[in-house]
Formats: sequence, structure tokens, C-alpha cells
Amino acid sequence: MWKSTIWIAWGMALSVLLSRSMAADAVKDPAGANAAPRVIPTLQRWQGEAGSWTLDRHARLLLEPSHARELGPMASRLAEDIASVAGVKVAVSIGGLAGPRDIVMRLPPCGDVSPLIGREGYTLDIDDHVTLCANADAGMFYAGRTLLQMLVLDGRKDETHRALPRGRAVDVPRYRERSVMLDVGRKFADVAFLQDYIRFMGWYKLNTLHLHLNDQVLSDDKKSWLSRNFRLRSDNPAFATLQSTDGRYYTRKDWEALERTAAANGVTIVPEIDTPGHAGAFVLARPDLAYAEDSPAGGTLDPANPHTLAYVESVFAEFLPWFRSDVVHIGGDEVNVNGGKVSVNDQIDYLNKLGRFLQQRGKRVEIWGSADMASRLDKSFVIQRWINWGDEAKTNWSDRGFTWVESFGDWYVVPFGPSYFNPAGLRGDALYEGWSKRLPAERHASTGPVGGQIAVWNDKGTMDYDYATTVNALLKDAIPAAGQLFWCGEAKDETGKRVEYPVLRQSIESLQYGPGVSLFKHAPL
Repeated sequence: MWKSTIWIAWGMALSVLLSRSMAADAVKDPAGANAAPRVIPTLQRWQGEAGSWTLDRHARLLLEPSHARELGPMASRLAEDIASVAGVKVAVSIGGLAGPRDIVMRLPPCGDVSPLIGREGYTLDIDDHVTLCANADAGMFYAGRTLLQMLVLDGRKDETHRALPRGRAVDVPRYRERSVMLDVGRKFADVAFLQDYIRFMGWYKLNTLHLHLNDQVLSDDKKSWLSRNFRLRSDNPAFATLQSTDGRYYTRKDWEALERTAAANGVTIVPEIDTPGHAGAFVLARPDLAYAEDSPAGGTLDPANPHTLAYVESVFAEFLPWFRSDVVHIGGDEVNVNGGKVSVNDQIDYLNKLGRFLQQRGKRVEIWGSADMASRLDKSFVIQRWINWGDEAKTNWSDRGFTWVESFGDWYVVPFGPSYFNPAGLRGDALYEGWSKRLPAERHASTGPVGGQIAVWNDKGTMDYDYATTVNALLKDAIPAAGQLFWCGEAKDETGKRVEYPVLRQSIESLQYGPGVSLFKHAPL
């Protein structure tokens, strides 16, 4: 609970400081000041000036000498993306006096707001030259995405974008976790798709890719398993039997490629290894640990068997060195979905012990929420509220003493699934309207979530479809909307009036998937 309270207090303090700062600047407003550029997500604060700054072939990315080593890789990436968007090659230089065509990149201090913008916030000043300032790499990356989006939205033709509106932005996220979840356990997603989706997410300031790494698919008559998969493949002979029935998996080399792409795009990959339910691949590897009362049998580990915890701990110990994230998801949901009768106390004891094992290794633990566990579950676990029916859909986990993320089932996408899980796709308009009604900021100022997530579940994962075509077609429209909601909330115009989503869509049609994304050229937003 204390983490949630600190995060909210921090946001409120920043809002007050920014309001005072911008109010003071407003006295100096010139005639014809530029309106806030409609980047997606929209800026938290903008103070417009008159006129524009123009990019030309003399422009440099100028790095402050004291942080040149840290900023160098990001500057090189930004230079490549400027060339892609504007057709101008920008040199990267270190030190010296900034000239009128320079884009300065510097780390803190960033003025009065520096203590409050965190590691993801940034300032962007566009005057005689451009200055990007942030406290950390993540904030600098987002500052660069905003600059690129401003160029794209300058109204000129493709690859001739040159103009930036003069003014000052101070921008910081609403939520610390801005997540997309993909169920790769039931339907495998290849590395190239995931890398392009990471770039797509970073373009709209989403910072978490949650990968659900193991699961199973039940036959329509519910009498047998069609697949039972675990998607990580170790060379360790001790885990030779832990694999996927469809033969598809990620090697350590694959995972490291994903981690590198994620790090370059402001994204953290949160791995989920789900037990004791949804654990058919583990039962195949260790049938002696199966919970016998499932129907059909073979989908659940027995949490009361002491050897179960030891085995699952050994699996985590094997793969923890692969994961850069300090957050690991342990699942924990729907243990009795196949008609079993595993006691809640046995589940809680198992999950708490597994959580402590991970915490001792420096990891924070996320878990799917289940209100019947709330009284005894470790309060340091971050809860994902997902159930969208009954009283549990109304459970505010802050009241139970937990930090929590809103992962509400209304925003699931299940290809070929039931109508209540958006089998025809999740439109940005529906997410924008529905999320804001469910979580109005003024009602949840002190007890709200610290993150938001949209999800793809592949309950029909053995059917013939793939990610690059089917899943992208169903999910793509929601990605910019999720970026808007999770970074900024509802967009507001200069008068404070709510901006409707069709207005934001006009920007999205220009912004598309962002630089470096190549798989979806025939599926525009």
C-alpha cells in the first residue's frame, strides 16, 4: 500500500508544481502561441510560444560531455529515426556551445521539476535550439519519441518533416506500469513479431511486455488436452523433459535478442511462469507432482506436495539469469478451473513460499488477483485485478493493503473466443471510453492502480492463425489508446475540455507504428 501512496503523492506534487510553473510562464505568452502538439500520448503540460524551429542539414545532436557515454547509443538511435522520419542526416557531437540548429541531449538537473519527473519523465524545450532533458535513459528515450512524433505531425509529406512548434513541454507518466500481455503459452509468437511489437509499444510510451510463458488448450468436449506448453528451452539436461508439445520455444539467444530490443525501446519484459494451475507442461515433465482430481487430469500441480515447490523453484532458478526485469509474475489463478478441489490455504502457502524464494533473489512478484486469497497473501505482491464479473470485479485491492494493476477482463482479446472477450478485436474508441468510465481519476486519486494492462489470451491457440496477421489485426487499434490512457489519461484541449477519441485518431493515422517497424506495412492503423 505504501508504494501506491508514494506514487500518487508524487504525482499530485508534480501536478501542483507544473501548474505553478506554467502559470508563471503564461504571463510571458506571446501572441499566436502554439497550441499543444497532438502527439500520442498527449503531453501532460505544454507552454506554447510563437513560431517554429526548423530542422536542416546543419543540425547536430549535441551531447553534454559529462554524460556522453550514457547518451551515445540513444543519440545514435535518435539520429537514425530522424533520418527515417525527416530524410535528414543529423551528426552526433559532444560538448561545445549549442547553435541555433542543434538538438541538445542532457541528463539532470532539468530545472525545478527534476526531482519530480522520475526516471521516465522529461522536459522538451524548443526555442532557438532544442533541448531534451531527463533524469534517466528511459525519460530521454520518451523525449526523443515525442520529438519524432512532433516532426511527423508537422503537416508535410512523408520523409520531408522539418518543423517543430516552439514551446516547452514537461511530461511524466500517469502510471508506472503500462502493459501489454501476450499469451505465448497457448500460441507461440516468433521473435521478429515480438521485436516489432516492442518498437510499436515504445512509440506510444507503453513500457511493459508481459509474456505468459506456459499454458494449455483443452478440447471442445473438455475431455483431453490439445496442447501443454512451456516456452523456454534450456540446454540443462535436468530440464530436458520440460518443453512444449508443439515443439516451439525460445532459446537463451532468442530471449537475449528480445531483451536487447526491449531495452532500446523503453520496455521491460515481465516473464510469467504460471503455477500451480495452467501447468500442464510441468505435469508432463513431472507426472509425480500432478494434482490427481482434475478433469481431465494433467493440468495442475499439487501445491500441497512439498516436492512441487522445490521443483518449481528449480525451474525459476534455471531461468532467472535470462531475465533483466526485477519483476517476475507467478500466475496463481484458476487453480480449480478443471473441477479440482485444491484448498485455498494450500494455494496461498505455496504462492507465498514461492514469492519469498524470488524475493530473496532480488525480484518483485506480481500475481493474478483472487479475492479469496487476500487475507493471507503476501502484501508485497503486486496484484493484477482481472475478474470482470460479480463482487470481485469491484474489489479495490488498495483497501486490502495491496499495490495493484488494472488488468480488467473487459479489455481482453481472445481470437475466436466468446463475445465478452472481444473476438472481433478491441477498438481504441471502446478502450478510451470504457477505461475512463471504469477508473475516473477523481474517484481513485488515493486508492487507484499503479498500472494498466490490455491482454491477448489464446484460449483457441491450436487453431490456424498467427500473430503478425490475426492477432495484430485484433489488437493494433488498442495500442495507441492504451498509451494515451496509461501515460496521460483522457486528453484535454487548451480549455480543459475532454478530447474525443476520433480527434486523437487523426494523429494516429499519421503516426502509425513508428520508426523501425516493418511487419505491418499492409495493416495500417
